[in-house]
Amino acid sequence: MTERNGIQYEEEEPFFDSVDGVQSTTVIADAELLADIQELIYTDSHAALLNILTDLHSADIASIINELPHSEARFLFELLPPDHASEVLLDLHENVREDLFEELTAQRLSEIVDELDSDDAVDIVAEMDDAVAEQVLGKLEPEDSAELRELLAFDEETAGGLMGTEFPVVQLSGTVADAINAVRQTAEDTHDIYEVYVVDEDGVMRGIVDLKSLLLVKPETPVADIHDTEIISVQTDVDQEDVANVMRKYDLLTLPVVDREHHPVGIITFDDIADVIHEEAQEDIQRMSGIVEDIDTSSSVFDIFRGRLPWLVVGFAGELLAALVLSHFEWQLSIVIAAAFFIPIIMAMGGNAGIQASSIVVRGLATGELALSSTGRRLLREFLASMLNGGILSIVLFVIVYFWMGDLYFGITVSLSLLVVMINATLVGATVPLMLDRMNVDPALATGPFITTSNDALGLLIYLLFLTFIYL
Repeated sequence: MTERNGIQYEEEEPFFDSVDGVQSTTVIADAELLADIQELIYTDSHAALLNILTDLHSADIASIINELPHSEARFLFELLPPDHASEVLLDLHENVREDLFEELTAQRLSEIVDELDSDDAVDIVAEMDDAVAEQVLGKLEPEDSAELRELLAFDEETAGGLMGTEFPVVQLSGTVADAINAVRQTAEDTHDIYEVYVVDEDGVMRGIVDLKSLLLVKPETPVADIHDTEIISVQTDVDQEDVANVMRKYDLLTLPVVDREHHPVGIITFDDIADVIHEEAQEDIQRMSGIVEDIDTSSSVFDIFRGRLPWLVVGFAGELLAALVLSHFEWQLSIVIAAAFFIPIIMAMGGNAGIQASSIVVRGLATGELALSSTGRRLLREFLASMLNGGILSIVLFVIVYFWMGDLYFGITVSLSLLVVMINATLVGATVPLMLDRMNVDPALATGPFITTSNDALGLLIYLLFLTFIYL
C-alpha cells in the first residue's frame, strides 16, 4: 500500500522490472479507495480530488467512476478538464456514458468531443441521442462538424466507421523534408503517427513511407526513392471483421482506407482493431450461448428476458422432440430398464462432440482461416477425428457395460450407439455453420441451443433404434 494526498492506493506487482527507479503499477479501485474518494466528494473537496486525479491514468479514473453511484460519478467527471475528460470517457462503461450524455450540457460535450481523434469522436457522437448529437455537432467548428457528419454516414461496423481521418500525406514528387513537415502538421490533430501516405498529382495512393525511413535519410532525399509501393489497403465498405483479419494476417499496426478511385480517405490503427476483436469475441460468445441481443451487465430484467427467451423456447421445443422420441420406444425401455442408465452419457458425449466441432468451424470462418472451398477437407477431418474419439470411448464403454451387466450384446449395442451418435453429432456440428455461412447467416447462431437440442433428438433416436434392431 502507498499513500498520496492522504489516500491509500493498493499496487499490483509491476509489469516491468524497476529501471532507474521507475516501475509500472496499477491502481485498484478497491472499497477503501472508493470510500475515501466518496468522502472527498461529499465534502466538496475539489482541490484534493483534482490533486488525486492528476496522478492517475485515465483508465484508472474511468474504473473509479464506473464504480461510483450516478450522482457522484457525474460530480467527479465534471471536475476533469476537457482533454483529460475525453480520455476517461472512452474507458467508461456504456451505461455510465449514456447517463452522462443525458445530463451534461451540449457545450461541455462538444468541448470533450473536440479533444478526441476523429475515429473516437464519431463513436462517441454515435452513442448520443439524435437531438443531443445534433446540438454537439452544431457547437463544433464547421470543418470538424462536417468531418464527423461524413464519418457518421458510414456503417459503424465497416472500415469507414472505424477509420480516423488524421494522417500525413506527401506528394510522390516531394522530398523527405516535405514528408516530415506533413508529420508535424498532422501531429497537432492526432496522437499516433506511424507512416506517411504517398500520393501522385491526382491524389491516388502510390505508396507508404514509415517514420524509420524518414529518420535514416537526408531531408533532400526524394520520396520516390524510399517509398514502399506494396500497399495493403481496404475500402470504406469492408466489414470490420475482415479488416481485423487483414491486419492480423499481415501484422499491420495501421491500415489505409481508400475510396473506389484509390484515394486515401482514412486510417485504421491497431487500437481500433483491438476493440473490434473484443466486441466480436463477446458477440460470438453471446450468440453461441443463444443470446442474440446486445445485453450487458446494466441491462434490465426485461432486456435479459427478451434476449434469452426465444432461444430457450428453441431448446424447449428440441427437448420436447426428444421426449416424443422416448415415448415411441416405451416398450423397449420397459423391457431393458438398464438402457435408460446410459441415455445421459450418450446424450452428453454427442452434445460435447457437436459443440467442439461447431466451435472450431465457427472460429475458422470468423478468422478467415476456413474458406468455403476447403469444406470437403474440413468435413473429412472432422469425420476421421470423430471416428477416433468415438472409437476409443466406445471401447471403454463396452468394457464397462460388459463387466457391469455381463451382457455381451447389450455392451455392443450401447458402445456402437455411442460411436454413431458422436460421429453424427460431429458432422452436424461441422456442417450446420458451413451451411449458414453459405446462406449469409452468422454461423455463431449454429451453436448453443440449436446444436445441442438437435443432437439430443437425433442421438436418442439412433440409440433407441440400435436397441430395437440389434439387441431386441
